[in-house]
Amino acid sequence: MNERRTRAEIFERALLTGGAVAAGGIAVAAVADPAGSQPSPAQDAELLNFALLIEYVQAGFYADALRRGSLTGEVRAFARRVGAHERAHVAFLRKALGGKARKAPELDFGDDTTSPERFTDASLKLEDLAVAGYNAAAPNLTKPALAAAAKIVSVEARHAAWIRAIAGVTPAPDASEPQLSAQRVMKTLKGSGYLG
Repeated sequence: MNERRTRAEIFERALLTGGAVAAGGIAVAAVADPAGSQPSPAQDAELLNFALLIEYVQAGFYADALRRGSLTGEVRAFARRVGAHERAHVAFLRKALGGKARKAPELDFGDDTTSPERFTDASLKLEDLAVAGYNAAAPNLTKPALAAAAKIVSVEARHAAWIRAIAGVTPAPDASEPQLSAQRVMKTLKGSGYLG
């Protein structure tokens, strides 16, 4: 049986199990586990760079999907609007981090942006992961950094609800957001295969 797994399927498995799938040659710094530590400006920079990585991936994902030209209708409108938001998030975080901002990674989305169905499936997982990432970082940020991140996470949650509605799944399946650690979010992002 020639069963080919899409990156979105690998991404989903990693998100559900918290396991990382080998992605060959990825060199992304691990996110420190700040559990029990006091928020600090140094920790803010690390965690905001973690958020910036997620935003780079999202911005690249939507740009790639639009460039490939297979999206139409509401899915295309979603990609255009959300892609613009993600680029604005990148700019916002880069400005907040100044010279400490990480560089944009090389990205490869494989087949996940080649059809409306694959795009929708991968986008749903990516938006859910972004919300989880911001929520994982939030308790460990100083008040000013938390205020900045809160401006983004609420929009990320709206993106997640919108793509869930497009996909025909419940936009808000739980009364509270399931908690994932920053390490688990990073492992899932690495497991997506999107980081080259």
